[in-house]
Amino acid sequence: MPLFLSPSTQLSRARPGAADLARLAVDQLRPSLGARHDGVVLCDLLEDELRSALDGLESVRGHLEDVLRALLDPHPAPLDLLEAGEDAHAQAALAALEVTLASLARRLTRLAAGVSAGSAP
Repeated sequence: MPLFLSPSTQLSRARPGAADLARLAVDQLRPSLGARHDGVVLCDLLEDELRSALDGLESVRGHLEDVLRALLDPHPAPLDLLEAGEDAHAQAALAALEVTLASLARRLTRLAAGVSAGSAP
């Protein structure tokens, strides 16, 4: 076993929840932005968007797991297959995820400018 573990390996082994990962990421970023109010607000918004994106992914994953469970049943009932195919919730999560990812990209662009300048834009 290696003595040094990369941060991504440490995260994957620790298995923190989505909220913990978002908080950890933003907390690690905050010192790079300085103490300006807009940097604090930007970090808070970024954390919310990260949580939202991770929640959306979890919803889609849950739907796919339901589909797999229905398909892996040795004797699947037609109703179970139909219910597994109901993807309105997953579709809504994907639509929301698309919006969140676009917003996240814009926010990361602003953060990149703030980090390179030593403070948030």
